[in-house]
Amino acid sequence: MARPDWADRIAALRKDLGLLQTQFAALCGVTQAAVSQWETGYKQPSRSNYIRMGNLANEADCLWFWERGGVDMKRMERWIPSRKLPRKKSKKT
Repeated sequence: MARPDWADRIAALRKDLGLLQTQFAALCGVTQAAVSQWETGYKQPSRSNYIRMGNLANEADCLWFWERGGVDMKRMERWIPSRKLPRKKSKKT
């Protein structure tokens, strides 16, 4: 039986980061056994862990993880352009 797509994506993320399961588990606040269950497709991560993984992922993959975590990306797309970044204070010389 093939692993679910989400299990493959989690395993690929961990490997792309160059982390052992124990190291990845520490970043997600779970045990190594939980990461093993995710990667084998036995159990899915919680929504909050999908969001944590999105925060660790590169820009191309982060949206996939955030969507799995329940982030409303359409709302984010509307919200982000309206936000203004704070200006950096210039140093007086």
